[in-house]
Amino acid sequence: MQPSSLDSSALQASAARFLVQQCSFARHRERPPGAGLDRALWRQLGEMGWLGVMLADESGGLGQSPREALALIEAMGAQFVAAPYAPALAAAQLLQTAGSAEQRARWLPSVCDGSALLLLAHAEAGSGHALPCVQTRASAVADGYLLSGGKSALPWGDDADALLISARLDGALDHEHGIAVFMVESGSVGLHFERREGIAGEPLVDVRLDQLWVPGQARLEPAGGVLAGLTRAHDLLLAADCAEAVGTLEAVLQATRDYARTRQQFGAPLSSFQVIAHRLVDLFIQVQLARSMAQLAGTLVCAPALEPQQRAQLSACKAQVSAACRFVGEQAVQIHGGIGMTDELALSHQVRRLLAIERSRGDRFHHLGVLTAGVMQGAGLYV
Repeated sequence: MQPSSLDSSALQASAARFLVQQCSFARHRERPPGAGLDRALWRQLGEMGWLGVMLADESGGLGQSPREALALIEAMGAQFVAAPYAPALAAAQLLQTAGSAEQRARWLPSVCDGSALLLLAHAEAGSGHALPCVQTRASAVADGYLLSGGKSALPWGDDADALLISARLDGALDHEHGIAVFMVESGSVGLHFERREGIAGEPLVDVRLDQLWVPGQARLEPAGGVLAGLTRAHDLLLAADCAEAVGTLEAVLQATRDYARTRQQFGAPLSSFQVIAHRLVDLFIQVQLARSMAQLAGTLVCAPALEPQQRAQLSACKAQVSAACRFVGEQAVQIHGGIGMTDELALSHQVRRLLAIERSRGDRFHHLGVLTAGVMQGAGLYV
């Protein structure tokens, strides 16, 4: 029996009420530098069903579509959620579709209730966001595999209880075949982390694999091939970037509008000056364009698999959202003036988050290139 679909709007409103209390800007500023994952908050997300929103009922999930997950992510974008929610969803979804019965039984219930964090480690330095570009190597040995190489910029990677790590068994650097995914538990000998800070202050981890041994049963077998499974996870994360951006853009627009209405200049509010009023309209238009594209991205990733023209549309969505992130962030800081760059103001943190989303999984120009390649090869956008 299929679980009934949740009302996305009601779910988003409920999430917004919770996040305002638990993930406010005041709490965000109280977090010490370099703090790890807030496990208490993570368990709360699990108790509310958010971590298993897309997972099957037998694993403790809600069995919903990506649309409901994206509604939650948009609500998170307006607040300061110090947790890798979307990456965890993508990893859990990959495990559900590609993991063995034993792997699913061991990990998915713990993922759903928030007692375990599972992340996908695929991106590598110099890959140019090309999914088949995998330099990490897996060598078959008598009792398993030895992994050597590295992964870059994995959010909250050293907080994960286990990683899904992609590695190349054979083939050239960018060959579509010969890639495998392995389940690697934290604390494994040969697994090393180096933490750094992203543009928005988010923890990013570079992962190094030094002759790391995993048993043969650690290998996943995605239906349709490893690259297809990685592509589905990547598509979900692109849609999640768009949804999170919309939540943050709305918050930045509202803060900028409120500031322009209350800030007095020459005895009148800033919003009464024509140039400022025009800028606020431009901001509103960009936010609505981003919302439309995020909704399209959400519709696209609800399909079982994307055709080439649909993937071109998804890149078009990310390109437009990235443009909105850059424009709205820059204009909001200009309207606020010097105060817009201070650490004490929530807007400065939100603008940095917009700039991080703009670059995440490829900036505007990268996705315009993907879109152009799709059109030039004859796929078109609306075939």
